[in-house]
Amino acid sequence: MEQTLLQEISTFGRLLGAAFYYAPQAQEVKPILNFFRQPNWIEEWHDLIQADEIKTLIAKGLQQDLDEAYQYLFIGPNSLPAPAWGSVYLDPEAVIFGNSLVELRTFLKIHQIAFSSKENEPEDHFGLMLMLAAYLAENKPELLKEFFTQHLLTWSERYLQLLAEQADYPFYQGLSLIAQQTLQRWKTELALTVPKMQLYF
Repeated sequence: MEQTLLQEISTFGRLLGAAFYYAPQAQEVKPILNFFRQPNWIEEWHDLIQADEIKTLIAKGLQQDLDEAYQYLFIGPNSLPAPAWGSVYLDPEAVIFGNSLVELRTFLKIHQIAFSSKENEPEDHFGLMLMLAAYLAENKPELLKEFFTQHLLTWSERYLQLLAEQADYPFYQGLSLIAQQTLQRWKTELALTVPKMQLYF
């Protein structure tokens, strides 16, 4: 596995993962928002399709109340238009803490990966899983293919598709388009075959 690809997964996994996971006012997100405020940030990515559109969405979103957007998309109280947890898509009951989460926890336990999230939150949150991909790239790259094909890419495309439809929240809409293309690039570079799963959301 090429070192440059591992470095890319580490860098973008952490950046995108934190942007999806943490609230905009969190300390972890401040440097990320500053990154997206730089005029040439999009040059960090490889050949993004619709690059101008994505850049416009991010810029427009940064002028809005990101806390309000995050609350609507990730917290509630209303039903979430694009739930960020894998088991919502993979479990027949469309619930968090479903069987796919049990399988992810088994994967983490078998490979002795200590994982802490907020208040016993399920580990299959999209943002957490991107940060986990970064950790694996840095520490256990031999596990990346299994992680992507069995635990993340089975549902992430559907999640990002739903998030990309949220036109009232252009920052996260832009993020979803970046994440879609980034994951597709990793899938291609790693020559991954992802099993077709029945999705329930």
